[in-house]
Amino acid sequence: MNFLPPARTGRWLWWSISYALIVWLLLVLHRFVLLGEGFDLLILLRWAALSIVLSGIINSFGWYGARLVWVFSTAGIVLGISLMLIYTSRDMSGWEDLAGFLSFLLFTAGGFVLGLIVEGSRLLVQYLRRR
Repeated sequence: MNFLPPARTGRWLWWSISYALIVWLLLVLHRFVLLGEGFDLLILLRWAALSIVLSGIINSFGWYGARLVWVFSTAGIVLGISLMLIYTSRDMSGWEDLAGFLSFLLFTAGGFVLGLIVEGSRLLVQYLRRR
């Protein structure tokens, strides 16, 4: 994980901003391009708020040095967005937007929880070895 910045450095702010922008662009791509919905500023702002909150939470763990939480959460987001985009291509008689968004939330939360478990286990093993 040498590509991640060191803990407690200012580079995490730029990671957070770029992370939020990428997630926001992918969500906007899904909603307005793939689903073909009309432009709605309120939805656009909601996607931006969701992206900023997700980015802030995940990158703050990275800033504190919990890199495994960052890696697993990012993997969950990537998998969730991928499934959301795949569900859009299926004919689900109008449910593709809801099924895609729920899979996105499920895999995002699952990746975050799995990252917390793995990072907590790593810290516990590290603590027990020092004793």
